Amino acid sequence: MICIAALIVLGILGIFSAYHRKLAREAFDCVLNRIKLRECEAGFDRRMKMAVFNKLSWSPRLARLWYDHFELVSWAFVILFFASLYFAAAGIYNLITYGTCDPATGQCILKLK
Repeated sequence: MICIAALIVLGILGIFSAYHRKLAREAFDCVLNRIKLRECEAGFDRRMKMAVFNKLSWSPRLARLWYDHFELVSWAFVILFFASLYFAAAGIYNLITYGTCDPATGQCILKLK
């Protein structure tokens, strides 16, 4: 399910680069097909899987682990992406509302003043 995270990241990068815009369109098509419970027709997920696999080729064990568990790792990245997005939004909300990132302890490296 790397298509979801790729859609968001490539959508932002697509603002600045035509190459990333093309990949963002493919990720969007992949997300739509996954919502419809179909395979990605464009092969976006396979291409991303192979791109990372090629980067990990220096370690055959790590590359094999990535290749065998790609879907599980993709779901983990999507969950981590949305969890970090939630915590960042909560921190920004607390910083704007209370003037600190953590209102319970009052400790924060950022201060509004």
